[in-house]
Amino acid sequence: MDQLSVLIVEDNPGDVLLIKEYLSDRQDAYYDITEVDTLEAAIDLTTNREFDVILLDLTLPDSMGLDTVRSVMTTSPDTAVIVLTGLQDENTALQAVRYGAQDYLEKQFLTPAMLYKSIIYAIERKRAMQEKEDLLIDLTKALEKIESLEGILPVCVSCRKILDENQE
Repeated sequence: MDQLSVLIVEDNPGDVLLIKEYLSDRQDAYYDITEVDTLEAAIDLTTNREFDVILLDLTLPDSMGLDTVRSVMTTSPDTAVIVLTGLQDENTALQAVRYGAQDYLEKQFLTPAMLYKSIIYAIERKRAMQEKEDLLIDLTKALEKIESLEGILPVCVSCRKILDENQE
C-alpha cells in the first residue's frame, strides 16, 4: 500500500496519541501524519498541501460542531474527511455526512481496525465521487459539442448521428 497522508485535527493530546497508536497498529499501512489543534491551523495547512484524509474533531478551541465540518469541506472539498468525536448524536452524524464528511466515528467505540477501514473506504468513496464528477463534466462537454454541430451539419441530436442529405 502507498503511504497515505493524514491530517489529524484534534486539540486533545491524549486523543492524538491514541489515534497515532491506532494508525501504527497496522503493519501493512504507512501513514505520513500531520497534526494540528485548531481549525485555523488546519485551514492554513490545507491551502498549501493536499492530504488523503482529514481526521476531524468537532470540538476545537476555535470551532464547534457542524460549522467545523462545513469549514473544512469548503477549504478541502476534494479531501476525504472523517469526523472523530466524543459526541453521541445521530442527528449531528447525519448532518456531518450531508455536509460532505465520509464517516462519523465516536471515539469511545473506535478500534484500530475500524479506523483503518474507515480511512480506506473514505478515500475510495471520495475518489469515486471525484471520478463521477469528472465523467459528468466530460459528458456535458461532449453533448455541447454535438449540439453545436446541429447548426452546421444535418444532425439528428436525439439519434446522436449525422444524417446524409437524403435523410430527414
